[in-house]
Amino acid sequence: MKEWNESKFYGLASKYYDYNQKMILSLIEKNPKAKILDIGCNDGNFTLKAREVIGARDIYAIELDKSSVKKAKLKGIHVKCHDANKRFPYEDCSFDVVISNQVLEHILDTDNFFREIHRVLRQGGYAVISSPNLSSFHNLAFLNLGMQPPGLQVSEIQVGNFLYGTKTHGHIKLFTISSLRDLAKYHGFCLEKEVGIGIYPFPIFISGLLSKILKRYCVFLTMKIRKVKSEENITNSSSL
Repeated sequence: MKEWNESKFYGLASKYYDYNQKMILSLIEKNPKAKILDIGCNDGNFTLKAREVIGARDIYAIELDKSSVKKAKLKGIHVKCHDANKRFPYEDCSFDVVISNQVLEHILDTDNFFREIHRVLRQGGYAVISSPNLSSFHNLAFLNLGMQPPGLQVSEIQVGNFLYGTKTHGHIKLFTISSLRDLAKYHGFCLEKEVGIGIYPFPIFISGLLSKILKRYCVFLTMKIRKVKSEENITNSSSL
């Protein structure tokens, strides 16, 4: 089994991933008094960047991998070892901000995930959620060739495409921008902003320009959604 970082495509993919993290941070509001939850914080490096942007003193997180939990705790993050498929270990209306980067594609019960985010957010609080895009150009290209899209994984290794044998990351489902919009609406959120990041195989600069006009075909989809009163639950209906 070959590790993903051994692939010749890893370098470009890593640049896209880093650029997407910057986009997530750009959607976060400065608020030193905010209480923040990072769902799936990994080793906590990105969590700390989010705390710096917000300007808050403390930040909370959940993470399933025990070794990552230890690393995050050493960095001063209030992290709990917890499965994000289950009820979050926090009281109702506990947080002002929820961040979830590249976690949604690993979740078995998508509705429970959104319900839990809504439950732990305070009224007026918001979440920034980012996930790979099912309808990205490269996924569509693989499908049109009768091959398995690399982002939608059916084994512990890549199968059905030319990345055969490369270790996968456990993606069990992917979403389009329209399905993310509808999920936000269904679970009581107002959609404030949606962005797409990256189009393979273009360099970051060119890809960034194309992403603005071809959002629905980007590698990553990121949305900012806010918990509002029921009568205000009107999603942004602007067409792409």
